[in-house]
Amino acid sequence: MRQGSVRLEFNVKVPGVLIDSCWRVTLTPLLRTNDSTETALPPVVLSGSEFARMQERDYHSYDLFLKGIIDPSAYDSIFLDKKGIARDIRKRQDLYYGLYGKERDRQLAYERWKRLTLDRQNFFNMRTEANRTKLRHRLDRKRIEERVKRYITGKDTVGLGYAYNRKYQRQANFWPMYKMHRELTAARVPGKYRDLYISGRSLSDIKNYAFTTGDSTEISRNRYFFDEIARNEMNDRNRDEIRRRMIRYPYIDSVAVRETGIPGKDYTYPYEITLPVTEGMKKLQLRLGSIVEASDMSTWTPAPSDTLVFVIASLSDLLDRSALERFTVASSGVASLPDSLESEPSYTPEGKEYAEGLRLLQEREYRAALKILEKYPDYNTALCLTCLGYHSEAADLLAQLPKSARREYIYAVVCARLQNAYEAVEHLLEACRRDPDMVLRVNMDPELSDLIPQFVGLKEELDKIASGENGI
Repeated sequence: MRQGSVRLEFNVKVPGVLIDSCWRVTLTPLLRTNDSTETALPPVVLSGSEFARMQERDYHSYDLFLKGIIDPSAYDSIFLDKKGIARDIRKRQDLYYGLYGKERDRQLAYERWKRLTLDRQNFFNMRTEANRTKLRHRLDRKRIEERVKRYITGKDTVGLGYAYNRKYQRQANFWPMYKMHRELTAARVPGKYRDLYISGRSLSDIKNYAFTTGDSTEISRNRYFFDEIARNEMNDRNRDEIRRRMIRYPYIDSVAVRETGIPGKDYTYPYEITLPVTEGMKKLQLRLGSIVEASDMSTWTPAPSDTLVFVIASLSDLLDRSALERFTVASSGVASLPDSLESEPSYTPEGKEYAEGLRLLQEREYRAALKILEKYPDYNTALCLTCLGYHSEAADLLAQLPKSARREYIYAVVCARLQNAYEAVEHLLEACRRDPDMVLRVNMDPELSDLIPQFVGLKEELDKIASGENGI
């Protein structure tokens, strides 16, 4: 929740003796609030011209290195060994052609052997059949001659055909020239052709292996420049380490200003920063840490600077102690309220509670103070609401209060925080007219000091009021 802000303004000075073309001077404001923890503010970086050029060269070299790292999605176009793939494809095709040619030659040799074998076999089978036929016809002629002789001589011819038939069977089944009929079987086929004979394969049955996309994928998967890929992946994994090695002095991020210094010439930078103010924050301590770095990698740390102490002006300084008067005990005889809360007169119980609320408000313990002051809605309650950032509630309450210098000033702050600049200026001028000392406070509240450059003539009008002249 917003509780206001404080703007620190100070000058950062660098003597000319620390500015060289080959050096970089880094000055880091170190801020300490209520605790002992230091917070580094955005640094002021002053580089020499040669130092800046060195950084540009280093970053350019690293950028070229990054551009040389190939994304895995581009490996196929960059790291694919296309010549090696072409050789492997040619070898694979030669293998397929060789396998087919080998089987084709074997098939042709088998068919040539089979043709010659069948020709010889058929020749011998034909001779066997011819011999059997000649044997039969020769015996038939003898049978006819003998039958004629027997018929002429009057002998019996019964059983003559049977006798010659038996004679034919005895000779045809005994002598190889009549009975050896050759037939091609698997046992007669040489072992190197036997599988072809059994399967009955022909030339058209030989399997022809064709080069496919699967073969291409298989070959390509193992045909990359793997040494280049390994180097590329190593560079990708170690890019941070390589960056530290290549960029000797990287640019400092989130700087207040980065400029090129002129050797030998003093440099001054008006540092300005706005910080949120939290409860209990009363002062800020600031010191300057510095380091000088050279392009030859040497460094030098100057002696620590003195510590600046900023006392934070808070809106709670505008609390109205006179509001306690309505809670004084009448018999106390106190005519007016002392300037300090520490020497209090007698108060009613409500007054003591209200005084505790003012004490908490003064100590900037706004939440605790609001729990008490909200019971007594008045100017101090509106002030506490403003410190806590409840601007709408504060504006509603301020609108009900009588005009005073403090009321108008707080009203101006509330309007400025609500982005109502015109009303803020009106209330600011009214507050300063009622109390010219308020002009001196404007620079302590960024909400109001930021209005001055926005409105032409506002600064002059405030100066007139501060000098005692009547404002318009």
